[in-house]
Amino acid sequence: MSETFFNRMSTETGIELNGAQKQAVLHTEGPLLLLASPGSGKTTTLNMKIAYLLFEKKVAPERIMAVTFSKASARDMSRRFDDYFSGWSSVKVPFSTIHSFAYKVVREFMRKENIPYQLIEGGGQKGRMPGGLPLQKTFILKKVYEDVNGTQATEEEMEDLMSYISLVKNRMLEGRELERVPCQAKAASEVFQAYESFKQSEAEVTLLDFDDMLTFCHEILRENPDVLSVYQQQFDYVLTDESQDNSIVQHEIVEMLAAPSNNLCLVADDDQSIFGWRGAEVDKLLRFQETYPEATVLTMTENYRSSEEIVHVANRFIKRNIDRYEKEMTTPNGSMQDVEIHAFQNDEKQLDYVVQQIQEKSKEETAVLYRNHASVIPLVDQLDRAGIDFYMKDSEAKFFRHWIVEDVLNFLRFSYNDSRIDILERIHTKFNAYISKKQMDLLKGRNTKRSLFDQLLQLDVQEYQKKSIPKVKQTFHDINNMRPDEAIVTIREKLGYDRVLRKMVDKFGFRADQLFGTLDVLIRIAESCDSLKDFAFRLKELEEIVKNAHVRESSLTLTTFHSAKGLEFDAVYMIDLVDGIIPSNDDIEDYRDGEREAMEEAARLFYVGMTRARVRLELLTYHYLGKERVKESTFLHNVRTIAGSTKKTNHREVASRVDTSALEGMDPGTKVVHQAFGRGTVMEYKEGLIVIHFEEAGYKELLLETCVERGLLSKEKQEA
Repeated sequence: MSETFFNRMSTETGIELNGAQKQAVLHTEGPLLLLASPGSGKTTTLNMKIAYLLFEKKVAPERIMAVTFSKASARDMSRRFDDYFSGWSSVKVPFSTIHSFAYKVVREFMRKENIPYQLIEGGGQKGRMPGGLPLQKTFILKKVYEDVNGTQATEEEMEDLMSYISLVKNRMLEGRELERVPCQAKAASEVFQAYESFKQSEAEVTLLDFDDMLTFCHEILRENPDVLSVYQQQFDYVLTDESQDNSIVQHEIVEMLAAPSNNLCLVADDDQSIFGWRGAEVDKLLRFQETYPEATVLTMTENYRSSEEIVHVANRFIKRNIDRYEKEMTTPNGSMQDVEIHAFQNDEKQLDYVVQQIQEKSKEETAVLYRNHASVIPLVDQLDRAGIDFYMKDSEAKFFRHWIVEDVLNFLRFSYNDSRIDILERIHTKFNAYISKKQMDLLKGRNTKRSLFDQLLQLDVQEYQKKSIPKVKQTFHDINNMRPDEAIVTIREKLGYDRVLRKMVDKFGFRADQLFGTLDVLIRIAESCDSLKDFAFRLKELEEIVKNAHVRESSLTLTTFHSAKGLEFDAVYMIDLVDGIIPSNDDIEDYRDGEREAMEEAARLFYVGMTRARVRLELLTYHYLGKERVKESTFLHNVRTIAGSTKKTNHREVASRVDTSALEGMDPGTKVVHQAFGRGTVMEYKEGLIVIHFEEAGYKELLLETCVERGLLSKEKQEA
């Protein structure tokens, strides 16, 4: 009977399933974890599985709960189902997100219990508090932050606070756990608790934000068995796509709904779990068989997307991770071209190369992938000047509203007119004139158009100010006549802006790489501008370009690694592959402290980037970011070891100095035995070192040459 179904599907839809896909379709009873590697046809398989339930097992469509992580994924699932079956069946399956289902539960419960509520996020908010405060999440959170800290939150603090709140809710953290979650916003745990209290007590109705849909749904189902029973009896089968993106609260909602029959199918790839920063919980997948001892775990590992070379490198690379399901990704595709690694002198030459390649290969469907939004701004500048159209998956213009960008522009404005008290008030603590608040108050009372530096010297100033103020005045005067890039360097070095930023990093916990990276980006843009006025105009121009880039149609896509998941391209350039960006400095620091979680997620992010490419994959790094010497990404060392590629590069190869044939097969993730340190796991190779985490001795960086020459390392023998 099953072959009749598959033959019918082949005839009607043209879809031929492989053995693993057929096995997944036919497994309908009991819990199933379907691990689907990149390009393995998971969406097609899931749709065929639903079709099997509908047309072969005669399950009514309303008895099937099919959910995925995002609205876009739900729309894609629905569209593909219609493409396959609309010609011969009018059956519709209601694909939805977990959020939309959770909101339905909350809405129906609130209505039944006569509990008035109002959404404060997601559009359509209305109403105000008696004092005039809009009933909208951002306004409420800003007020609560100010009440707790006695100062206004910056845009970056608000953004980090939003992420913090979403994370702690999705992971259902409370009490002391709240304080252990890092957040740049001051007193984040106190602000969060005050915000939750405000929503419950300050308004006439219960206020709900986006994440409350999940936490309230979870609470309703857990504490009201009768309500839970209604939904359990509504669905015979529960299927979830992209399950590696689900948070703890989402996983638990799905688990409750699938009980007691547990006809549950999770389609996921633990190797593509990259959203831990917003609450995704890969451990739930890794413990699936603990939750369901009777569960079946199937793998679909045949990648129909990528070339043999790309699949080979990606498959071996991801094995550096320890916390994962063991699987072997393969491909029926043939050999095409080697994975290329390019190392440039600096980031500027890297982008010059990318632009040149895009111009020469304009007919390819191409993507440039990057980790940080700031990384792409200089590329946008160059592409626009070269007349190359592009589409941006993440049309994110927040770079141009960053407080550092505003600081630099205010320094430049003040150099043009040093009598503007409104500008000096914003920057007086950020350069080395040491102007006090009392002095600023006195200046504001003078209301004159003379130089504020001259006016300062007429006040009661300190002896050191009598020396510093004339120097600072002259520096601002000089800045007004400089080229923009030279002006920014002067602001950083001569006016002491870099020193101020370092103090802010130490005091407030800001990420130094992000702050100084923003300044480096501004210098890159400034280098192609002739005057300060041109520079300010170019920033505005670039902001508009980025804002509108998501509505363009182009064969060239610019996107972050995170947003690239689910996409595929003929050619992929992964840029800025240096330690400090991917992996980040925080990832590296945690890893050296013996905490693997962040580093393993960064490795999964790198893996996602590589597996977007069909034919051509180029990995780009450099030795200098601005004037700062940087190290190429440790992940790139892993790939080089795997690929053995030396083409078109100017990097130093470990293989050129050491005969590593004795280490053949010791990829990251391999269990090894060291004569002195015992059993351990290979973590990475880098610049003549092999990094191993030993069970007893901990984290060790060993000289590769010594290990090879003395035969200190061997692969651990596997028991038969």
